Amino acid sequence: MPGIRRIGCSPRPDWQQCADTLGYTYYRNDDGSLAWREDAYYAIAPTAAETLRRAAETLHRMCLALVDEATRTPRGLDAFHIPEAMQPVVRDSWARRDSFLIGRFDFAWQGGRPKLIEYNADTPATLPESTRMQAAWRRATHPALGDRALSEAALVNHLSALRAQDRLDDIVHVVPYPDNREDAVHARYYIDWARQAGLDAVQCELRDLEISTDGRLLHRGRIVRTMIRMYPWELMFRDAGARHLRRCGCRFLNPPWTALLSNKALLPALWRHHPGHPLLLPAAWTPEGMAHYVEKPIHARGGENVRIVAGQETLALEPGTYGDYPRIYQHYADHRIDGVTASIGAWIVGSHFAGITVRESPDAVIRHTSPIVPHLIAG
Repeated sequence: MPGIRRIGCSPRPDWQQCADTLGYTYYRNDDGSLAWREDAYYAIAPTAAETLRRAAETLHRMCLALVDEATRTPRGLDAFHIPEAMQPVVRDSWARRDSFLIGRFDFAWQGGRPKLIEYNADTPATLPESTRMQAAWRRATHPALGDRALSEAALVNHLSALRAQDRLDDIVHVVPYPDNREDAVHARYYIDWARQAGLDAVQCELRDLEISTDGRLLHRGRIVRTMIRMYPWELMFRDAGARHLRRCGCRFLNPPWTALLSNKALLPALWRHHPGHPLLLPAAWTPEGMAHYVEKPIHARGGENVRIVAGQETLALEPGTYGDYPRIYQHYADHRIDGVTASIGAWIVGSHFAGITVRESPDAVIRHTSPIVPHLIAG
């Protein structure tokens, strides 16, 4: 397709040893499939990379405007199914302009233009593949060419700037999702970046957090004042300890207001505010008027509980654990690049574009187990 091509290639014979050296140790999924593959790569033209940069930064601004409106409008958070007791937490977080750290837009590439599939703006994954694994592959295989690996420098510089602005504490607690191999690696990467930014980073498990008598978060007797967490807001808001969030004094990265951006209710809201926008696909709370669409629970992750429908026929139906959540409906976008379904990810750090990630699938659904594939910036 214009601007992006898929090209077959030979994987490095020692790529798994390279991954181990980089601390990227979950390159095989629990089902034995590969989470990283390099028997193909995506050649992205410089003009396409620039298009992705502009699209990501434009959409991020549109999303922030939507958060502003939703938090200032009475009952504006109801459409996002934020629990009633947690709505003040979200509103306060936005009123303070709590700092955004990182998110990833996922796009379908159609006719030389990206179309938004969703925004992973709460606990985005694929950090090792998008940074060090991508950079190592490019250096080893195409040293004369460039890429748009997720910029570690952008992350470190942003954390440094937040520290200088007193937007976070000198001690950062990094909390992975419980008993998750992938997030354990994410935590190690975040700790490294935080330390490069001059911060004291401490890894702690969710089960080791306690609540003090005055509602503060504690880890081994120390007050937790800044947290990078991989436990998503939709679960955190529904935990018994959520009643302490409003007054716990902890600064979260990403903050509570990003619960709106990582929520697929964002998609019909964006379409309602910007109907016909060239970066958006039609999305609504009912499939009325859509002949070919994707049904998605508002909190689904990794393709779980997604259904693809054409006319009266269900083309794909994924199992999962999100079936009880409300659903939205989005016009189906053909993800295929050179015959393979591909999701083009564009990273945002702070408020700026910071890199590209490509994930692919042999069928129409991009899943949590779908592999990351490297890319190059090439004409």
